Amino acid sequence: MDPRIRLALEILDRELDHPLLVNMISSRLGLSGSRFEHLFKLETGKGFKARVKEARLEKAKELLLDPTRRVKEVASAVGFNFPPNFTREFTRRFGQPPSKHRIPSA
Repeated sequence: MDPRIRLALEILDRELDHPLLVNMISSRLGLSGSRFEHLFKLETGKGFKARVKEARLEKAKELLLDPTRRVKEVASAVGFNFPPNFTREFTRRFGQPPSKHRIPSA
C-alpha cells in the first residue's frame, strides 16, 4: 500500500473525533485533494468520505457496548456533532438505532 494512504488511514483511526476533510488530510500528505481522493480509492476500494463514515460508525458500535456511555457521548466521541445525524446514519448502517444496539437480543 502507498505509504501516504497508510498514513491517511492512521490519521483517520487516531482522529475520528476531529473533522476529517479531504483538503486537510491531503495537504498533510503533500497531495492535491483530487490526487489524494483518486489514490485513496485506488488503494482502499472506497472513497475517503465513505471510509471516514464507516470507521466512525464501527467505532461507535464498539463504544455503545459500554452501558455507562450515553448515546450523545458516543456520537461526539466519533465525530458526530449532531446526535440526530448520528442516529440516522447508525440506523441506516446497522438496521437499528444506537439505543437498541445496547440491548442484548434474546
